[in-house]
Amino acid sequence: MKAIVNKCTREDFNYLSEVLDSYLSFTDDKRRKELLAASDNHVQSREQLIELMDKQIKYYGSSDIAYLKRAIFGDDGGVEAKEIVEDVCAKLKVNIKLGGSTESRLERLVNAVVEKELLSKTPEDLSSAFKNMGVGDVDRDLILEHLKNNGKVAVLPILVQVLGQKITLGIIETIIVSLIAQIIGREAAKQLVKELMKRNPWINALGPVLWVLSGAWLAFDLQGPAYRKTVPICLYLGIVALRDGKEDSKG
Repeated sequence: MKAIVNKCTREDFNYLSEVLDSYLSFTDDKRRKELLAASDNHVQSREQLIELMDKQIKYYGSSDIAYLKRAIFGDDGGVEAKEIVEDVCAKLKVNIKLGGSTESRLERLVNAVVEKELLSKTPEDLSSAFKNMGVGDVDRDLILEHLKNNGKVAVLPILVQVLGQKITLGIIETIIVSLIAQIIGREAAKQLVKELMKRNPWINALGPVLWVLSGAWLAFDLQGPAYRKTVPICLYLGIVALRDGKEDSKG
């Protein structure tokens, strides 16, 4: 995960640090917070913060018992990043193409989750949701026309074609932040929403949850405290990875 965590801004680090907090784990939360405070002014502290966050994310990808067993036998005690992403995909019941870097897998995870959400809504519901977000009437009509003519085989390419890459990324981030808010709670997600609005000022301020999630996630259940760490972290890092363009499309 280090390559993606390295792309994080200070606001991203703040959020990830909050999610990683736990009084019932073997992670060194105090040290992470010290490094976070010093990371703005010291390159070495930032590098150490990234290293520690990577280790803590891998820790949550494994159970405490398995972590101890791995640590005893000489490795870092965590599971591989790609294994964590695959586990999160299984938990969220989405399929992605395997292979490639961890970054590309995280991007595919986010896109698959968003496509699942978009495909669960009718074209009319999508048009209404986009209206609530601040997408203009003309663009909404174009999207609706595309969907009626071509079906909902893949919605994201239509959004990119009509709205452009930047606004589509804002919609992707809005849906993912809304899902994260369901996992960690609306109050805990307020800062995420604030940063989302800062990056996407065209989005209407509708409160802590900016996208009304469909029934696809109503039965969403995270059994085990580790999933309450790995799922929102992987979804969030997928957004971070997408900010500089899709890894799969880079030459």
